[in-house]
Amino acid sequence: MFEVLPYKKRFDANRVNIYASKTKDTYPYVVRTSLNNGIRGYLKENTNFLNAGNTISFGQDTATMFYQEKPYFTGDKIKILRCKNPNFNKINALFFITSLTKAFRNFSWGSASFSVSIIENQNISLPTNQHGKIDFHFMRTLINALMKQTIQGVVQYSSAKIQAAKEVISQETPIQKDSLF
Repeated sequence: MFEVLPYKKRFDANRVNIYASKTKDTYPYVVRTSLNNGIRGYLKENTNFLNAGNTISFGQDTATMFYQEKPYFTGDKIKILRCKNPNFNKINALFFITSLTKAFRNFSWGSASFSVSIIENQNISLPTNQHGKIDFHFMRTLINALMKQTIQGVVQYSSAKIQAAKEVISQETPIQKDSLF
C-alpha cells in the first residue's frame, strides 16, 4: 500500500536556522514531535532536498505520523510513506493514519527505531467495497461526517459561551450609593 522512502537529506536542528513561522522561500521542517503536525519550524534550504508532499511523515522511534500536504524537509529518523494508490489525499490520509497508529500501538516506542521492514510489514484494517477494493468513497464520507460533527460541536460550544456572556451583560448592574473612599 505504501512505499517507505528515506528522507532526501537529514537536517540537524543544531546546524540550521529554524524560522518560527512560514516566510518566503521556507518549507516545513518535520521532526519526530507529536505536536503541530510534526512541524518544528521552517527552513530555507536547497529545494533539491525537499521530500514530496501528499505523503505521511513517520517518526521511526516514536511512530508519530502526520499527513504532509506540501513538500517538506526532515530531521533524523523520519521515513516518508508514499501511497501507491492515486486516490490517496488529505481526507483519506486521516483514515490511513488512524489505521497505522492502531497497528503500531502495541509497540513500545523510544527504545528502538522501527526498521523499514517492520514499517512495510504492518497490517492495517481498511474498508473495502463489494469488489474487494479499498473503499475510498466510504473513507471520504466518514471523515467528512466526523469533521462536520466536530465543527457543529464547536459552533454549539461557542454559541453557548456567547449566550452566557450576553446574559451576564444584560443583568442589571447594581448602583453603588456609597463610596468606600
